[in-house]
Amino acid sequence: MDILFAQIQADLRSSDALRQTGALLQALQQCAAGRDISSLARCACEEIIASPASAVCKKLAFDLVRSTRLTPELWDIVCRGLRNDLDFPDPDVAAASISALASVPSYRLSALIPECTKQISAALISDSPTLRRSTTETLGCILARDDLVTLCESNVNLLDRVTGWWRQIAANMLDASDAVSKVAFESVGRLFQEFSSKRMSRLAGDKLVSSENSLAIRSGWVAAMVVFVWAKRNQLTARSLVLPVESFRASVYPIVYGVRAVASGASDALKKLSKSGGEAKLGTADLDSNAERVVGVSDVVSHLVPFLTSSLDPALVFEVAMNLLSLADVPGGKPEWASMSIIAILTLWDRQEFSSARESIVRAVVTNLHLLDLHMQVSLFKRLLVMVRNLRAESDRMHALACICRTALCVDLFAKESVRRGQKPLAGTDIASLFEDARIKEDLNSITSKSLFREELVASLVESCFQLSLPLPEQKTSGMESRVIGALAYGTGYGALNWTESALEVVEVCRPCVKWDCEGRTYAIDCYLKLLVRLCHIYDTRGGVKKVKDGASQDQILNETRLQTLQRILVKDLREVNTSRICARLLWAIAEHFDLEGLDPLLADDPEDPLNILISNIHKVLFNIDSSAATTTNRLQDVQAVLLCAKSLGSRHPRAGQLLTKELEDFRSSNVADAVSKHQCRLILQTIKYITNHPESRWAGVGEARGDYPFSHHKLTVQFFEASAAQDRKLESLVHKAIQELWSPDPSELMLLLTRGIDSAFLKVPPSACTLSGSSDPCFVEAYHLSDSVDGRITLHLKVLNLTELELNRVDIRVGLSGALHFMDGSPQAVRQLHHLVSQDPILCSVTVGVSHFERCALWVQVLYYPFHGSGGAGDYDGDYPDEDPSQIMRQKKTLKPEIGEPVILRCMPYKIPLTELMLPHKCSPVEYFRLWPSLPAILEYSGGYTYEGSGFKATAALQTGAPPFLRGLKSLSLKPFHQVCSHVLRTVAGFQLCYAAKTWYGGFVGMMIFGASEVSRNVDFGDETTAMLCKFVIRASDASIIKEIGSDLQGWLDDITDGCVQYMPEDEVKEAAIERLKISMERIAILRAAQPPPQPPKDSDDDNEKEKEDAEKKPKEPSTLSELTAEEQEHRALQAAVLQEWHMLYKDRATKVH
Repeated sequence: MDILFAQIQADLRSSDALRQTGALLQALQQCAAGRDISSLARCACEEIIASPASAVCKKLAFDLVRSTRLTPELWDIVCRGLRNDLDFPDPDVAAASISALASVPSYRLSALIPECTKQISAALISDSPTLRRSTTETLGCILARDDLVTLCESNVNLLDRVTGWWRQIAANMLDASDAVSKVAFESVGRLFQEFSSKRMSRLAGDKLVSSENSLAIRSGWVAAMVVFVWAKRNQLTARSLVLPVESFRASVYPIVYGVRAVASGASDALKKLSKSGGEAKLGTADLDSNAERVVGVSDVVSHLVPFLTSSLDPALVFEVAMNLLSLADVPGGKPEWASMSIIAILTLWDRQEFSSARESIVRAVVTNLHLLDLHMQVSLFKRLLVMVRNLRAESDRMHALACICRTALCVDLFAKESVRRGQKPLAGTDIASLFEDARIKEDLNSITSKSLFREELVASLVESCFQLSLPLPEQKTSGMESRVIGALAYGTGYGALNWTESALEVVEVCRPCVKWDCEGRTYAIDCYLKLLVRLCHIYDTRGGVKKVKDGASQDQILNETRLQTLQRILVKDLREVNTSRICARLLWAIAEHFDLEGLDPLLADDPEDPLNILISNIHKVLFNIDSSAATTTNRLQDVQAVLLCAKSLGSRHPRAGQLLTKELEDFRSSNVADAVSKHQCRLILQTIKYITNHPESRWAGVGEARGDYPFSHHKLTVQFFEASAAQDRKLESLVHKAIQELWSPDPSELMLLLTRGIDSAFLKVPPSACTLSGSSDPCFVEAYHLSDSVDGRITLHLKVLNLTELELNRVDIRVGLSGALHFMDGSPQAVRQLHHLVSQDPILCSVTVGVSHFERCALWVQVLYYPFHGSGGAGDYDGDYPDEDPSQIMRQKKTLKPEIGEPVILRCMPYKIPLTELMLPHKCSPVEYFRLWPSLPAILEYSGGYTYEGSGFKATAALQTGAPPFLRGLKSLSLKPFHQVCSHVLRTVAGFQLCYAAKTWYGGFVGMMIFGASEVSRNVDFGDETTAMLCKFVIRASDASIIKEIGSDLQGWLDDITDGCVQYMPEDEVKEAAIERLKISMERIAILRAAQPPPQPPKDSDDDNEKEKEDAEKKPKEPSTLSELTAEEQEHRALQAAVLQEWHMLYKDRATKVH
């Protein structure tokens, strides 16, 4: 191998272009084989890139550079070679050099681009098509990125240059060369895509905060391109038609985006954004009227429609169809455009060459279902479900099912409301149409199935019904979401309970799911039972079917009758339940809301009587001691649920009380009942006996039905690692994420700015910087970081300031890593070379790293500056070569390197990444939180404390701001990535309980409870009473590694979540403080008990005094001022008085507000 590398290096050093080309091809072959070619890369940089060579050799050398890692010295050589090649007379060599700009790291482009503006401007209008093409393509890749936008923000001259470049790129779309025109279309399309997605910026490793100026700059560019496309739309469409067939696809998106922006009014918002940032002159006139906009959209549609049917390229058909769908959603769009596009997309499903894009086909269809008319939507339901079932990626299936379920509910509600308003009903619009396909229906009715699709479908449908019960979001703008919201609003008729009709149809259609054997998985069935309980509570099925004289409408009577019938069918299905855990839950769901008064007394001895079936299944659950049931059920929970059912049934119906009394007595006397269950049976039996003797006091055993489903698929800690539980949690996460993203998506920053204009509340503020250098260091270094949870990246932004009075020719910034961090290219450290640091002139640079897992991590920065760099004088040698070869001149100049000298190394403070940066808030309800809490296996407990002003002026000021003073130490938690689930505060004693939920970037769940209790200190200073708050932190997580990382540095964790306001207190200190407080309390109690009553003064012994004494003894004694209560009783009474006083004050405040 060494001989081969030596031969390649020898060929690279030769002046023969053929030998150099062969050597570069061999080097690329070795790189593809995974071998280290760093020595070959150095030789290629020095002999090919930095020296005169042919265009082919230059291109191969740049390919070699892209495929390997370069040192900072080699990047200097590459950048120097690029600058020299831009002036090379051969346009092919200049084109190869310009194309290499896209592979230069972003931190070096900031110095390279401003130095080459003249050469780039000349290349854009060069006579050589190859040079124009290469320049247009390269600028389209790098000018739209965040780093270039930020660079233009600080350099006005460069901003004018780049704006001119964009105008020339737009003009190149009409270039005579097909290759130049194609890449110009692609470049403008990249600018449009980058404005909304920032995909290229992410790939380049840039994660920058968008300021008002940078947003205005990018908006100005986009607005200028939109206006150009709109003004030249006829020329652009004509130019695209003469492009080669394989190049036509590049012209579709830019034309459609520009026309759509004008037709939807987005161009006006873009102009406002650009003018507000100082980019007032776009050089464009006012746009046309609404009629002209509609005509322009129709012209573009007429231009694209023929390609839907005549093209044989699947990629072109898909691109045209997707863009036509976007045009169908603008004002003046027609459903026919959407139907044509979706039909064309569906024809690609069976195309063999497009089989890898089936996920994209389904996503495109389901996302745009709302653009079709009802007939087309209904006809697509059955086919779409079959297509979704065949998708491989779970996230794609979940998104498609969420879209299909929402559209199905929209169609059902819309059709029902149309029938109410006198229109003709449309066949196939009910929810049952989703299950008309034979395979879907068979899958729903079968007991066992290896596919998870049926569970995903039922869970998505039920969760969509719950979303339908929530208030509809407000839509102030037109677009695809406005159509959905409008259909839902029309279907619900703005009524509170119209959604229950569709939900009732859902529970009827999905009824067979209670019989499923899902190998221990229960999430889908739990969702179904939760919706069933909610509907039974809303319609109050416990009280029977309402009548017209009670004020019930015909629809309500019909729905209640259907629900009662469904309950009776579910009672019979109890015998066929195949999942042990579901039997008790279905019992509870039915027994809690079943109409016992409507039972036929003549069928009391019939085994098919619903009450007899319920009691027989209660017996089955209570006496189920099968060994296999211990691992497949939670017997403790099942028995508790069944006992509650028995109490409810026995209290509501006499016959049920008689039958259940026998069952409970048998269970109580058996060996299968534990002590707690026996005591609970005794209490239930006494309740049933009392109600039997006092029928008018039935309320003693019957509680109000709340409509809540107190079960969950989450299992206890010992069962946490079961495969079925893990699949349930994964399915729940996927379904909730898809439903949330569809029904209530978080608006993007761009959408907020386009709809509400520039507002400081929507623009991100850069985080505060942290100083890393020492006070006496010659270079001042400060840093801040930005995190990207989507890509799992963290970018460290550094500002280096030369504090000396001299100009530093070279400064190296070295960044090392510890913990879970890694560089994108796999290198052990990053080096940023900074040149010519002028005194007091800040220089910016950045480093992007990836995070592999949840772990404490830090970035270690070293500053190396060279005070003697360039002092050797050899670099200033300028010889005279009148008769020598130019290549020899370049080679001799290259060998004359300046002296570097010994560096001075400055070690900076490590930049620690807080653990909270690797977490995201997890929104969940308190019920879900407390269901999940016991199942989290890893637990950590620790204590912390802080002080606050309990009374006085400072506390009064804190109360006026609305923040309780005793929560002062935890106020930073509101800014951290934690979702506050609930809080319980006892204001009389300043005690509280706070519950927070979060998830790591990698899916681990973290729950945190904080219990606080205050204690008044004995140090009172000028009326401000300082109070100590002792907090108990309890953290539970789904993975032990999370708890291990948090517990490795508890004070650091407290600093992360409270910004240093809470001090960690070891358990020994907490115990010692408690013992000290107890000792002081006992001493005070002893002193109180030892206190004697004061001596009585001597009294006269005459008769009058004796009579008065006798009269006084006959009278009742007044209460004594000396208390005979114990300390505990005194504390209890004091707390009662405080609670009453607090209640009185709150009631007084409420009365004042009311009046």
